[in-house]
Order: sequence, then C-alpha cells, then structure tokens
Amino acid sequence: MNHPDRPRVRRSQKLKDKDTMNTPATLENPDTSPTTAVPDEQLAEVQSMVGQIRGAWSSISVLPAEFKTLKDGADQLASEVRDVRRSLLSRAPHAAPRPAGQVTEQCARHLAAQFIVQCQRSDKLEALSSMPGQRDALLSFARNTLNLSTRAALTTTDINLPAQYGSEIRELISDFGVVRRRMSPYPIGMGTARPARMGTRPAFGSIAMSALIAEKSPTLTFASLESHKIGGIVRLPREIDEQSIVAMGQFLARYGAVEFARAEDTWGFLANGSGGYETVKGIVEVARDNECLLALASGKTKPSDATLDDFRALRRMVNKAALNGRLSAYYLDTTWETRLPAFRSPTEPNVYQRLPDGSAMLDGYPIVWTDVLTPYSTVGAARQPLVVFGALSFWWLGEHGNPRIDPSEHVWFANDQLAIRFIEEIDFDYAAPDATAALLTADA
Repeated sequence: MNHPDRPRVRRSQKLKDKDTMNTPATLENPDTSPTTAVPDEQLAEVQSMVGQIRGAWSSISVLPAEFKTLKDGADQLASEVRDVRRSLLSRAPHAAPRPAGQVTEQCARHLAAQFIVQCQRSDKLEALSSMPGQRDALLSFARNTLNLSTRAALTTTDINLPAQYGSEIRELISDFGVVRRRMSPYPIGMGTARPARMGTRPAFGSIAMSALIAEKSPTLTFASLESHKIGGIVRLPREIDEQSIVAMGQFLARYGAVEFARAEDTWGFLANGSGGYETVKGIVEVARDNECLLALASGKTKPSDATLDDFRALRRMVNKAALNGRLSAYYLDTTWETRLPAFRSPTEPNVYQRLPDGSAMLDGYPIVWTDVLTPYSTVGAARQPLVVFGALSFWWLGEHGNPRIDPSEHVWFANDQLAIRFIEEIDFDYAAPDATAALLTADA
C-alpha cells in the first residue's frame, strides 16, 4: 500500500535514472573519461623491450661476480708489482756509477732508513728530529725506502742491508784503503778457503828428436783463509736533525768505510801473528819469515837515516816477477812526501816525481800512500817498518760475506743512547812468499 504523503515515482522514471548512472561521462567532466586504449604498435614495442631485457638478464646478473674478480685481479697485480720492485732492488744497480768517495743515493737512502727504523723501534725518534712534522716525514721516507706499508711494520723486525748495497760499502772501503784496492780478493765460504800458493817452477829444456820427454812437475801448496771478525761499535752524533736524510746515510757509509779501510790496512801490513791479530800474519811479518826483510845499518834507528840506496836494495829481495812496473810499487806513509824530494841529485834529477793528480813516482815505480806504516821522523824508532815494496796482487784478501752496518739501542741502554755496529770478516795470506819485501829501522 502506498503511503499517502510520498510522491509517486513511476517505474519508467527509475529505469531512466539507472541508465543515466551507467552512461559514460560527458565532455563537461573529463576526469571521469575512460582510459584510452593502447595502440597495438606501442604494445608490441614494449613487449619487445621486455623480451630484450629478459634475454640480457643472464649476462647482467653475473656483473657483481665479474666486478669482484676484477677487484681481486687488481689487488693481485698491485702485490706482484711490489714483488717486482723488491726483486729489482735486490739486483745490483746499473743506472748510475757510484760517485768517488761516496755510495749511491739508493744505498745512502737505505742506510738512513735503517737508522730511522731503529730510532722508531727504540722510541728515540725525537732525538733525531725535534719537529713532529719532520718525524712523520722521516717515517714515511723509511716506509717507502724499505717497502713497508704500515706504521706497525716499522717495529717488528730488523731490515738487513741488501747485497748490492753491501758491495757498495766494499767498493767505498777501497777508495780509502790500500790492501783492498791492491790485493786479490778471494771469497771465503763455510770453514776454510784454500787458494793456490806458488811453489817451484817446472824447468823446460831442450828435447832431442825422438827422445823421451821428461815429465816436469811443478810444486804447489795452498794458502789458508779463515773468517776473522773485525769492526767496532760507535755512538752516532745526535745533533743531526738539520741534516738531510741522504746526508745521514752518506755519513754512515763513509764513517764505516774509513774505519774498515784503516783496520784492513793495519792487519794487511802489520799483523804479527799474535793473539791481538788472531794468529794472522801480514806483509811485514811474512817478509821476516821468508828472509825478505832489510834492516838499516846498526845504529840507524831513525826513519830519516834511510837513503835512496836502501830503497833500491829493497827491490833485490823480491821475486823478479814482482819487479814489473805495472804490478809493484813502493808503500809509504804520506809524511815521507817531505823527505823523498831530497833524493834528487844533479845526476838523477827525476828520481822522484810528484804528478799533477797527487800521485808520485820513485825511481820509476809508483808510490802508494798509506797511513799504517811508520811516518817520517828524525826521532829514533827501533825495528819499525818504513817501506814495503812489491806486488800486493800476489796476496789474497779473503772475505766472508759483505760488510755489515747495524743499528741498536741495547748497547748503551743505561745511557739512553743509540749505537751503530760495523762488522766484516776477513783474512790475509800470500800466493808467493817473495812477492813483497820490507825495510825496517835498525835494532836499538
């Protein structure tokens, strides 16, 4: 039953309103417009792109693994480059010759870096440099020179002197010393080295036709070379924070070379077989044992008593092979330069010549100056070696390994000081007993 107060709505009107609700929006209301259909061409293009992405995904998905492989390869390459650098450093340098009286810059840098490392290990770097920025620069220099990558590596182990730098120290010793420059080097391995020593020569003679050829057997003996350690420990000056790093290394190298040269010359010329020389005999003592020693006439105990005839008589005591002017020389203290010009005479004005390069000639033979023989003086000095004449190339200078230069903070620990230790192992022996002769002052 219809309510009397409600307006009547026809069924046809309801259906019309329903149809109106379902009718698409007109142009006056564009927000309610239906989505425009995608053209078939664009849809095909999108589907093609999706297909290409799917096809390429297999190669894209492996990129992270390939990137990791590349990173690992780069790290390995960097490590191999460092190994190659170390390998090149372990070889003898050929780039530039060693300057006279100095080591190369690379050797000086290595020695300085060793010293810096030792200062860091012993917590004494402030004694080396008073400025923090300079201390950091020193540590960075040491890391780069010794191929160290971290600060902690500076305090783990000692860094040894490479072999090629040890050979530079050996060459530098020869610049300041005589026996290393003039004697024949011979390496000493394990135990005792036994180089050949000359004996009686075989005498060749005439041989008749179809006659039996006599056998000639030369005699041969052997020298004996053992390792004898020489060196010392020195306190390094601490007031060096104004010096450059390379100058510090040059100082260490030259200091050690000069002292090594003096010790070698002392042993080579004056070792007398006593306990102080570990039974080693040098040139003067071997000349005494083999009757190649000439003493001045009785009462002539002063070096100034020696004459030109004494110098010439010394040449009659050596083997004739040693009289070769290219092998033999006179060995004298440098102070004799003031005496030798007096040997000139009107008949022999050129018996002594001082050459422009600082060298000198006496009676046709070169003079080699050394500081271990007796200096010229007018004061009596009995039984002292004045002059050595002969060919030092017939002497062996045996050496085990290379000279070593090692820093330490333990020697003078109570004094809070650093030390540098210089060590080498050498020995001397002759190849021919009459290769050299010596002139001595008379007995007292």
